[in-house]
Amino acid sequence: MTPYAQMIAVQMRPEAQATFAYEYQRYAKDPTLAFVLTLVLGIVGGESYYLGNYVRGILMSLALFTGIGLFVTIPMWIVRCFTIQNECEAYNDCVAYSLALRYWPYEARTNEQPPAPPAAPQPVRTRANIGGLPMATR
Repeated sequence: MTPYAQMIAVQMRPEAQATFAYEYQRYAKDPTLAFVLTLVLGIVGGESYYLGNYVRGILMSLALFTGIGLFVTIPMWIVRCFTIQNECEAYNDCVAYSLALRYWPYEARTNEQPPAPPAAPQPVRTRANIGGLPMATR
């Protein structure tokens, strides 16, 4: 479980935690398997199919089989080898958020104020770079 998913699970009712953990394990993607798929089938977009991004997978497959696609798919494959784990964790955070919204209803049998639903996961911020080196920020 990612730290974001653990934070959500701790805030849930005890009876909903087990269901949340089961559903999370069912839908979450394994970063190790995603990395292996990137190494083995990354040139044809195998990891994109695994993460459910079929459009990118089909475009990478089609680009590879055209002559000009080699200039696109090989550099993209090299970059994806370094970024696939973060993308997989971001996918798992989105799964945790969507499951939390499903299992978050609070039964108001008491006069307690129901807890607020969890905050959405923060998008991965990338810094601009020039020539492969990160830009200096002030």
